[in-house]
Amino acid sequence: MSDVDKDFWNDAYRQEQNQVMIPDLLLDQELEGLSVGTALDLGCGSGQNALKLAERGWSVVGVDWAEHAVELAARSAQEKSLDATFYVGDTTTWEPPVKFDLVISTYALPGGDDSKRTLQTALKSLAQEGTLLVAEWDRSMSKVWGFAGDELLSPEQIAELLPGLEIGKAEVRHLKNVFSSADDRRAYKGTSANVAFVRARKP
Repeated sequence: MSDVDKDFWNDAYRQEQNQVMIPDLLLDQELEGLSVGTALDLGCGSGQNALKLAERGWSVVGVDWAEHAVELAARSAQEKSLDATFYVGDTTTWEPPVKFDLVISTYALPGGDDSKRTLQTALKSLAQEGTLLVAEWDRSMSKVWGFAGDELLSPEQIAELLPGLEIGKAEVRHLKNVFSSADDRRAYKGTSANVAFVRARKP
């Protein structure tokens, strides 16, 4: 990620703090049936999902390249006495110190080849019999939002970048009432969006 992009996200988190990204609307239902263990949140932002996992008893590591977001996440974990540790790092090159039972990436793929590299990091981080959950804005939103063609991926494209994993789900999910503020509704041209969702397991 470029220094310009890092500056953008640091400024965004300073201005909006925990409101920069939407709360994940898909995570809760996907945790059902999973045994609590270790979890990695790639592109954790200010830690909404990582902290939610820690509140459920997971031992969590979060990685993000926005220093201010990581500071917010670490502060929240400390205030709530949660088992969650956060690091400033580039998800395209970060080397996992251990393997994790659960790896998540929600609305955090950088786009283009960097998305592929982040998914490679996810693969390296996943323990045997571990679960990977990826939720990202679907490729169909590129035209709506005016993004470059390779900026967003379809579920099928994400699944193809996960060799060696058993794909349990690769589907588009339509989320309503995602963007609540007037500014967000104007910026994203509505209140709903399509999400590319993939659930996979390492056999």
